[in-house]
Amino acid sequence: MAADSEVKIDVKMSFPKAGVVIVIEAAPDRSFRLTATDAANGRTVPLSTEASPQLADWARGYARWLFRANVKASQDEGGITGSFVGDLTPEQVLGGMRDACDMIRQRFDLYEESVLA
Repeated sequence: MAADSEVKIDVKMSFPKAGVVIVIEAAPDRSFRLTATDAANGRTVPLSTEASPQLADWARGYARWLFRANVKASQDEGGITGSFVGDLTPEQVLGGMRDACDMIRQRFDLYEESVLA
């Protein structure tokens, strides 16, 4: 991004039937972070097989897929972290965030029951 441009975005996507809230943050330093919380109590849910086999499986592939949204990311139990790649305009970052949110909605809108163990 140009030196005088920055983007700060905080998104909370609630999926009550799946029992989770997905939180995505894009910070002015070009970082990207995704975490999951329990929709019932707000506690952070580890992206592990023990906490949720569905979340853990999805997170591994999603971290790789994020490159299509201009984010180089990695995943561990704490969440998905990364950074936006290239010299992106604010509009391109917004487009990447839109794509990232759309992919999450496509997955978690389908669940009819909680994905939490």
